[in-house]
Amino acid sequence: MDGATAAGGRSCCLPSGGMGKMEGANGAIYATLTNTGTQADALLSASSDAAQTVELHEVKNDGGVMKMRPVAKIDVPAGGKIEMKPGGYHVMLLGLKHDLKKGDKVPVTLKFERGGEVNAEATVR
Repeated sequence: MDGATAAGGRSCCLPSGGMGKMEGANGAIYATLTNTGTQADALLSASSDAAQTVELHEVKNDGGVMKMRPVAKIDVPAGGKIEMKPGGYHVMLLGLKHDLKKGDKVPVTLKFERGGEVNAEATVR
């Protein structure tokens, strides 16, 4: 994802990373969310015109089996960062509206609890 800044002078979260195409009509966005603010923030939701549904997901080891599940939010600590990567947190794009190829740009809007909305682009890798 290309850099973007939260609005209103509140905590700042900078996404960086990319998008991986998954099997079928789904994709996942991976990024590093950095909070330079003095208060914790949380990614509450994401949206994109590229997919029918966009959800926040987490992959966890459950008794030796990796399981993916939706989460209500992704906490980003004050002065800290969260790395969204395969096998962990990610933004899940369900029902892609068209085929994506390496190098395509996918617009996404991230909505933070304190930082408001951040518009960014994920590059398909």
